[in-house]
Amino acid sequence: MEHVLILTRNILSDGELQEKLQFLNYEVFCSSSLFDYLIYQQKYPDLMGHFQFIIFSETVSNAEIKLLLPLFRNKAKLLFRKTDDSSELEELKKLEGVTSINLKTDSLREKLMDTKYLHANQANFRKTGIDSSFDRKIKIPEQLDQLNLSRLEKKVFNELYNSNGEVITREELCNSLWGTGVTNSHLSHLSSVVKKLRKKIEKIDLTEEAIRTVWGEGYQLSPDFFA
Repeated sequence: MEHVLILTRNILSDGELQEKLQFLNYEVFCSSSLFDYLIYQQKYPDLMGHFQFIIFSETVSNAEIKLLLPLFRNKAKLLFRKTDDSSELEELKKLEGVTSINLKTDSLREKLMDTKYLHANQANFRKTGIDSSFDRKIKIPEQLDQLNLSRLEKKVFNELYNSNGEVITREELCNSLWGTGVTNSHLSHLSSVVKKLRKKIEKIDLTEEAIRTVWGEGYQLSPDFFA
């Protein structure tokens, strides 16, 4: 079952949206305290990783959404904004990565299901171990083919890319690369592989660091690959 988070200023205002999502078999959590935490702390809590979709309530202003967007760059194409106002749609276009939804059941069903199947396909690529990343349409595939990546470097890149911008832990990468558990030797070797991969990829003209180190969590591929 997919999990949906509704960020709101008033949990009483989104009862109808919550009911319709539950009718479509989504597990829904509606929170104003989490919204306040994001606004005032400007931090992305681990709890957020539990949700496949995040919806901003109508009680949240566009200015507030814009303020929070840098925290949600790993959730590209998973962010939604509830609105039934056509004039609001024009303003929403300025919020890159946020999709409008309304209370019509068919709108909710189709827009959320489109994203669901996209992630199901990515998960299947990861399970089968197919090096699909170099065949899919990313922003700069021609340059990647010219980088002469080693087998381990290509595998790390595939894992990071197929995560769709989410953070991959060092433990997950070690298990994927060697399948024999995590050891200090593997962690050291992984650091070396990532360092070499980062240097090769950064030969391409990216606007951000190719592979980000998220301290205490793992690694994350630059949003440039998902533009």
